[in-house]
Amino acid sequence: MVHQHVTAARDAYTAGGNQYFGDQYIYVDRQSEVSTGAPLGRLIGDLGEQDALALEVHQAFAAGASEQVPVLPVYLPRPGFDDRLRAAVGDAAHGSRMVVVVVGDSSTGKTRACWEAIRAELPDWRVWHPLTPERPAALAEAVRAGRVAPRTVIWLNEAQFYLQPAGGERVATELQSLLADPTRGPVLILGSMWPGFRQALTAGGDPAKPDTHRAARTLLDLAEYIAAPSGFTAAQLADLAATIETDPRLRTASTRAPSGRVTQELAGAPELLRRYEHATPAARAVLWAAMDARRLGHNLYLPEPLLHDAAPGYLNDDEWDRVGGGDWFRAALEELTARHRLLPGPLVEHRARPGEPPLPHRRYRLADYLEQHGRTERLLICPPASFWDAAAQHSRAPHDLLVLGDQARSRGRYRHAAHLYRRAVDVGDSDALMDLALLRKEADDLQGAEQFYRRAAEAGNSDALAKLALLRAEAGDHESAERLALQATDAGYPDVLVILAKLWTKAGDHEGAERLAEKAAEVGHPDALVHLAWLRAKAGDHQSAERLARQAAGAERLEAPEDQAWLREGVGDLQGAEYHLRPASDAGTPAAPGDPARKQAKPGDREGAERAALRAADTAAPRRMVFLASLQAKAGDLQGAERLYRLAVDAGNIEALLRLTWLRKRNGDHQGAERLRRFGLTAAGDVEEPWT
Repeated sequence: MVHQHVTAARDAYTAGGNQYFGDQYIYVDRQSEVSTGAPLGRLIGDLGEQDALALEVHQAFAAGASEQVPVLPVYLPRPGFDDRLRAAVGDAAHGSRMVVVVVGDSSTGKTRACWEAIRAELPDWRVWHPLTPERPAALAEAVRAGRVAPRTVIWLNEAQFYLQPAGGERVATELQSLLADPTRGPVLILGSMWPGFRQALTAGGDPAKPDTHRAARTLLDLAEYIAAPSGFTAAQLADLAATIETDPRLRTASTRAPSGRVTQELAGAPELLRRYEHATPAARAVLWAAMDARRLGHNLYLPEPLLHDAAPGYLNDDEWDRVGGGDWFRAALEELTARHRLLPGPLVEHRARPGEPPLPHRRYRLADYLEQHGRTERLLICPPASFWDAAAQHSRAPHDLLVLGDQARSRGRYRHAAHLYRRAVDVGDSDALMDLALLRKEADDLQGAEQFYRRAAEAGNSDALAKLALLRAEAGDHESAERLALQATDAGYPDVLVILAKLWTKAGDHEGAERLAEKAAEVGHPDALVHLAWLRAKAGDHQSAERLARQAAGAERLEAPEDQAWLREGVGDLQGAEYHLRPASDAGTPAAPGDPARKQAKPGDREGAERAALRAADTAAPRRMVFLASLQAKAGDLQGAERLYRLAVDAGNIEALLRLTWLRKRNGDHQGAERLRRFGLTAAGDVEEPWT
């Protein structure tokens, strides 16, 4: 029986390899705990089935009490998936494949497939699963120290845990260095992740914000991506019928699983969903708090006080009156952490590893299947005030506080964002001073904004000098603005010189504008060349303008047709300007063909389009809502437009908040619109009171 294998594994692996702590296997690489510089990992051919659990393969549900079964069910290969994965893994032996990532939803068998692939293709290699002291640090430090030997599989199950946190860029940089050094290979980076995390890590970010995943994106550009199917086809299950009959767990799972989702059934995903849907009100509130914390960016391990203080805000008055007395929270935790047929519950308590300092509070991990479910189900919901307040009070990692602050701000909850940013500063992250300054600036508190920018500059943030220069410019203090802009340029931020040059041009100070543009051009800023060329053209110096235009083109700055057209017009070439603009005007801006909401966005079917947008609960849904709301506003349905704008704001679309401000102005509520613009919304969605 399975529990007998578990007991044997506990006894057999206390000396090294695996250890069992509480309710979960922990892979403890004893070689990583000594300072001899020995290679990390263990020989794949020496590993047994229990090691698969240590590598985070999902444990299957228990079989009947009278049935003897191995730790893992018999593996069911999926044609077109497993053969491609094994071929990619096998290529690593020849050094021709270095990064392989399996992408699929939770509980689709990604990790088990990787386990089977390395055992079949690389039995004489080592596998190393970096976990301690924490995943990103363990990986980056070991790679940097040269502890990863050739012929090693670096096992990155749930690769986002390594690449997405604050230390993820260091991890990606170290791995790129490892792959680029032929003397350290061959190695294989074998990872898995959900589709949403792949999108978040590989998509280009907002050009107006820092690129927080540039190194991760560069690393993942090297990967071969292999998609894990969500289920088995009827034909595949028929072909595997004889194999399925050999294991009672497979027989049960294949009978109960809808749409061939056998792997999910084995991992207990339907049972997790059932427990969530039928949870008591208090337990459901705790789960909602956990789901919101994870989907909004908190790290994997959720402090017990955060869940305790956040959960009451998810209960209505009647529910709280029924459960608020007594030890409601402890009862909810007991309900959520109880195991079912050997499988973990919706929440699993995280236990400190040997050598780690004791935790000040218990921490819990949300089942990944429910985490993914929550990202979809709760996409359009803004958490209550209790969540934001609890996160600010109990989150300790600066990265968590910064990310949660960003999420509050994108939802127009500016007061909560400011609270989270202040807490980030309190725990040592001076970058949050920039966010606090921006919030103050948007609230028209320029004095407060300047104070935060100055604190950030004193803490070594050179970008703060540029922001201070722009504030001084807005205040009419051109002399201070130029002085600060030059300091920012010396610190590596010449953009501000170009911005000031354009402001001076708009104000009619062409001499000052040219002076600043020349200084920016001296340090090689391509935008400065464009603006300087335009200024020279306006002054009638066409020869100099042409020369600068060619320099700008050589710097690959003039990529956009509108840039080319703008410059051609500046030198008097109207025909050339028209030529560069024609492709854009001919192309127009068609709606995305695959967008279900836009397909139905036609006269007389706004309700159908709205239903389509709400049904397609994905990350693009908020943008669709903004589009549909604009149609409703144009048609005169301001109430319907406001409803959709509010949904989009709650989902994190800040543009929708600007549209709400416009709607209030259109309705004649200028005072409310101004307060909304400056101070945002309460957690409940009302216009916030002044908080600066």
